[in-house]
Amino acid sequence: MQKSLLAVLILAPLFQGCVAAGVGLVAGGVLLGQEVLDQSTYVARLDVDVNTTWSTTKATLSHMSTKPIDTDEQLRSATADIDSGSVVASVETYDLNRSVLKVSAKKYGVVNGALAKSVYDRILNDLDANAKK
Repeated sequence: MQKSLLAVLILAPLFQGCVAAGVGLVAGGVLLGQEVLDQSTYVARLDVDVNTTWSTTKATLSHMSTKPIDTDEQLRSATADIDSGSVVASVETYDLNRSVLKVSAKKYGVVNGALAKSVYDRILNDLDANAKK
């Protein structure tokens, strides 16, 4: 009995991410799941191909940033200066016609979840608006 209770207590933290990953569908059907890796990194699994997600992410960051954004096309990663902070967004292939979006932010050298969340939400809204066209 004590061994099974100990095993449950040891394995419990491993399943918390699974519960968080099962959250949500957006009205347009773009978002398959989302999670927060730490207090500043937001991750979304999207029902959108990687090229559309990447181009929308770059466009959104460009509109939000007061300076030109830095991009790495091979890694599909972009860094933008937004609201006195540094936001990094990356896009990965998840499956056929599906992608993963990751957004993190730092402001004054400290992780900033609020800034990451606002950029993350804006990218998802832009993807949803493009899906409705």
